Amino acid sequence: MEEVVQMKNQSLAANVMKISMEDSIHKVMDIIEKEDGRTFEEKKKEAINFLKDKENTLLAERLIDIATNDEMGKKIYKKFWKMGECIITENEIILRKVQDSDKDIFIELQKENNIVKSMMKEEAYRNMLWNEHIEYKALMFSVIVDNEYAGYCGIKNTTHEQWEIAIEILNKWKHKGIGYRAISIMLDAIKNRLNVSKFRVRIDAENYTSQRLFEKLGAEPNGISEFLLHEEADIGRCEEENIHLLDERMQKLAKRFSVEPRKLLSHVLEYKLTWD
Repeated sequence: MEEVVQMKNQSLAANVMKISMEDSIHKVMDIIEKEDGRTFEEKKKEAINFLKDKENTLLAERLIDIATNDEMGKKIYKKFWKMGECIITENEIILRKVQDSDKDIFIELQKENNIVKSMMKEEAYRNMLWNEHIEYKALMFSVIVDNEYAGYCGIKNTTHEQWEIAIEILNKWKHKGIGYRAISIMLDAIKNRLNVSKFRVRIDAENYTSQRLFEKLGAEPNGISEFLLHEEADIGRCEEENIHLLDERMQKLAKRFSVEPRKLLSHVLEYKLTWD
């Protein structure tokens, strides 16, 4: 009985913390978004003063990061789309702002490509993926071919120092050169509208199709990067359990990226791309 009560108390405490965080986030966002003639720095100062009363300083710092990143992402987002909500080219590919009507087909795309297939059955998880796709800091483009949604491309998080490129194409539209053209159009637009020309790309070591795509676009090997695994014990276990996958092709890939071959089993490839 004592264990049951303790579990209930832990659940209650977790719920209280969740509610407290949500209330604080709303308060901070109200301060940041209020149209009262003050500069963002002035609003940020007020938000910091509000959060100084919080006992949990880590929570306070996290809330400031959320508010700051949201504001930065919103400014970049609005600056880009102020110059037009569609990018139309002569090769019948259109890149446009993501619309609410894209949600269902976006979810179908995730069902095709998402590595966590079982999670796609959960509505909360599907909604999380969609919300991440449409938030301000994610500068995403719906790729339209022959008036049909073919996938998306974009920047995962414009508040990061290095902008990381993302792209996913529906299976029926793959192997038609759409990815190459869509990324090219996007990079031209970002350079012209935002004056950003340096990007990072992370690709799974076994995804040779994406590697060829970005190398064709001019991406160059830049080592490896952690992705899902961060603890040394987990990384070591993953490498041991998958050591049999190190074939000749993977060996050559490791040499190109100047890394120990087994590290390709627990990390992703890192590319750098400069768009001139």
